[in-house]
Amino acid sequence: MKHIITVILALAATLGWALEPEFASDPAISPDGEQVCFVYDNDLWLVSYNGGDAHRLTATEAGEWGPCWSPDGRWIAFNSNREGITLPYLIEPTSGITRLIIRESFTVSDWFADGQSLLCTRYSPSFGRSFFRLDLDGSRPVLLAEIGDNYATLAPDNKSLVFNRDGNPYREAYLGSIAGELWSIDLDSKKYTRLTHTEFTERYPRYSHLDSALYFCASDGQRFQIFRADNGNFDSPRQLTDFPLWSARDLSIARQNDRIVFEHFNEIWRWHPVTGPSKLEININSDLWRPDLRREKMKDSFEAFAISDDDLLVGFKYKYDTFFIPRKGGEVKKISHKQSSIGDLAFLKDNRTLALQMMDKGINKLYTVTCDSLMQLSQVEWFGADSLDVESIMRDPSGKWVVRYGDNRLSGRIAVADSSLTDLRPLNARRPIASNFAINSSGDYAVYATTREDVWMRELWLYDFAADAHIKIMNDDSWIRGLAWTPDDRSILIGRSNGIYRLDLVPRDEYEYETDNWKEIFNTTTGEDGEELIVSDKVMEVTIDAETDTLAKATEDEPTPRKELNIVWEGIEKRLSRVINEPERWLRVERVIDDSTFYYISDGYDEDSSLKLKKANMFGDNVKEVQDLGKNASSLRWVREKLYYLQGGKIRWYDLDKRSKGELSTEFDYTYSTSLLNTRVFEEVWGVFGLNFYDPNMHGQNWQALYELYHPYANRARSIEDISSIVNEMIGDINASHTGFYPRREGYSSRGGQPAYLGVEFDYREVLPQGIRLRSVYPTSRLATFYGIREGDILTHIDGSPITPATPLDSLLADKTGKRIRLNFIANGEEKEAVQEGLNWEKNRALLYEYKVSRSRTEVDQRTGGRVGYIHIPAMGDNNFTNFQRELFRDNADKEALIIDVRGNTGGHVHDQIISLLNKTPYALSTSRRYSGQQNLEPRRAWTRPSIVLADENSFSDGEIFPIVYQELKLGKVVGKPSSGSVIGTWEYNLLDGSSMRLPGSGWYKLDGTNMEGSGVQPDIVVEISPEDEIAGRDTQLWRAIEEILKELP
Repeated sequence: MKHIITVILALAATLGWALEPEFASDPAISPDGEQVCFVYDNDLWLVSYNGGDAHRLTATEAGEWGPCWSPDGRWIAFNSNREGITLPYLIEPTSGITRLIIRESFTVSDWFADGQSLLCTRYSPSFGRSFFRLDLDGSRPVLLAEIGDNYATLAPDNKSLVFNRDGNPYREAYLGSIAGELWSIDLDSKKYTRLTHTEFTERYPRYSHLDSALYFCASDGQRFQIFRADNGNFDSPRQLTDFPLWSARDLSIARQNDRIVFEHFNEIWRWHPVTGPSKLEININSDLWRPDLRREKMKDSFEAFAISDDDLLVGFKYKYDTFFIPRKGGEVKKISHKQSSIGDLAFLKDNRTLALQMMDKGINKLYTVTCDSLMQLSQVEWFGADSLDVESIMRDPSGKWVVRYGDNRLSGRIAVADSSLTDLRPLNARRPIASNFAINSSGDYAVYATTREDVWMRELWLYDFAADAHIKIMNDDSWIRGLAWTPDDRSILIGRSNGIYRLDLVPRDEYEYETDNWKEIFNTTTGEDGEELIVSDKVMEVTIDAETDTLAKATEDEPTPRKELNIVWEGIEKRLSRVINEPERWLRVERVIDDSTFYYISDGYDEDSSLKLKKANMFGDNVKEVQDLGKNASSLRWVREKLYYLQGGKIRWYDLDKRSKGELSTEFDYTYSTSLLNTRVFEEVWGVFGLNFYDPNMHGQNWQALYELYHPYANRARSIEDISSIVNEMIGDINASHTGFYPRREGYSSRGGQPAYLGVEFDYREVLPQGIRLRSVYPTSRLATFYGIREGDILTHIDGSPITPATPLDSLLADKTGKRIRLNFIANGEEKEAVQEGLNWEKNRALLYEYKVSRSRTEVDQRTGGRVGYIHIPAMGDNNFTNFQRELFRDNADKEALIIDVRGNTGGHVHDQIISLLNKTPYALSTSRRYSGQQNLEPRRAWTRPSIVLADENSFSDGEIFPIVYQELKLGKVVGKPSSGSVIGTWEYNLLDGSSMRLPGSGWYKLDGTNMEGSGVQPDIVVEISPEDEIAGRDTQLWRAIEEILKELP
């Protein structure tokens, strides 16, 4: 394959062919409008504005992005991760000379007119992205404005700038409160002014240097178009483009003539003031060969496997394909060649045919392959072969095949086939099946569980194959993990909650397996010689004449007579009894041995726990550990009395008869195509997203048509980053939240260099001759509590290195997370030395959070005279509810009213529990002489006093559902700003290559039918905190909430 690619490239050069780069990005136009710098294959390239051959400026393994030309055209500033973190660089386009500006993490946005300074941004824990002026001499940058964004443009006189605040580049139709708007900042007065007030998003502002115009992109509800606003008139800007399919993004403008270049999906386009928009034709004549074929050695890295019943053949999956290997070891034979193997494997009864799942155009389908000279894959013919998604396959111990499948409406459906995997037929259960589908030994009946979602109860069902009837056995309030029949069909073993339970279909004698050892003492008889014989010593000889003719006619496939199932329905739910319970471990029935005994699996919840195979009888007695399989054992499979499992990439086994252990080890060369893999990733994304999105109508989009539109681009993608661009564009067409795609990491790997945090924030507003002033010190940090370091103190040294105006602070703190750092301060005119462990981002953020909440709580206490309580809920997880309940009754039991703050809440699932505490109605009074003797309202632990809720545009998901329900129940007012409208239940899904994505699988609606997704909570009182108030720490939303809640107090 490599030879073929090389030959093609040689022919291309000979015949004058050239590569047209797709998904080039970050175009930047020179001041004279004659040249365009862009990013392709993570390098900087240069091409004429008129199009033509491009040449490469950088050639590193690292990533380069965000080029920006200097006013005189001599330099291009850009960012790169060459040293492990984002740093700013300069490159001279004529010579290729490159230099680092400063070893601190700043992102380039624009140039100042003098050509000696850059407008940059940097992350601030308190404010997010802040604006800085960075001089080319590498001296310490100076803070210009606390609140900003990477996409910004300086006015020609450099007295102000315009930036886009909020907005998503792939959500053109978004109408929520975080739709992007354009803002300006007066750099002298620090005054912020909002320029646009539309329902959609505006982004990518660029000032003209010819007149008073500002160019920008704005959504027309479908696509981002280029607009021009003259003399600050944003009420009626002039539209310059009318793109029907793709959006314009990431504008760059020439200072001398207003020529513009921009991204247009997979291409770079240009806009000319006279001729308008057109594609920039780019050719690359360089050899950009990439090694498409990846070769690696597989050594003991099995991922999924199946063992034939004769214990001779193994089918297994490695990475993206499936293979055969003799169980006793030998040459590996490859089965699949399309890098689409995914999911389960199982052998048919002939011991040579393997059933497997393979992905076809994003849908998992069912195939078989026979281990012979042909190794021919064949798709199984069944009613869902063309369109239904196969979720799992399993050969039940009864011999029948159970196929779980789904479509674009429901998942968890079941189809069953005979042992030859033919004639699959649907069972049409009322609800998706939420457990295994366990068939009894005769194959006449099955049991399964469903979830009744309106009350979150499990339903246990019996299925009668002959009658095609589903009969409910009982409801259950616990999660059911697994089901198994006893051979006599009298009981069903159930993995339930943390234990194993037994449901008796007929009443059973709890002493039926108990042995009375007195019987052999008292029950004796006399033999022929007069000696006493114990009953257990008798030998019974029984002869049974075989019916030869009948036996000769019997065959393996002859149907067995139907076995009638005996069930005593009366009181059946009371015959559910716990058999085994092991605290802090989860249990699963593994295999039923006979009518009295079964094997089960016991595993702990922590990663260091080992998996244990145990045995017990049906009443939970005689529990015995059979084998400790060790840590990380998984994928258990049985072949007679031999148990196989995966551990550390190896297939291991334990033979229960021989009490011996063994393992299968193999090593072979594996080759796969990265371009084909990337296509498979796109297909899988399309498939799982379409099957799981909460709205089967896909927000009115034709999902199949989108596949046909984007799939050709995926076929041509050169990297997983290209796939990311395609996926973001496609999913953006659905216009939904909670839909991130996170590509696998490949190529250049960061070498570290991340700076540690200290629980303080530096003051970049001034540059001191020695040291740097602290703008804030988090009150619960070690520096504050132990050393008494305060705001305004000066940090002079880090690990002995003095801090001067030329000292890059990030470099002094690089790679020191978790390490002791010596710090020297000047505090109140005195020198202090401190030792602080370098903090990671999470620990530093926790200190900042405690600081902010404490400040708000103190402000509420002071402004209300201690009458009103304050609780902030950062997320909606179980721990958050526990904390809320504790704070409510521990810290606020004596308060007359309560402010509940869910601003910045990231979501979760406990809104109902919080609402329940606020919505309980007293129904009685109770008293006790043991305590005060006073009468107390019942129920206890209920908040019945006034309350008010704060929400804002950064309240997400369940953090939005809570205030919406609070309003619906009329529990009080909501103050703040409309929330984001990001209300979808979601989970993370791992894709076959290691990439991942969020799958939004459940929707939320108000009682009137309004979809909360896209609408969010609309506060009763809207208060928007201005950037100036936010910077100054003036929480006007909190102040208004205090004002409103005090009105409700006497």
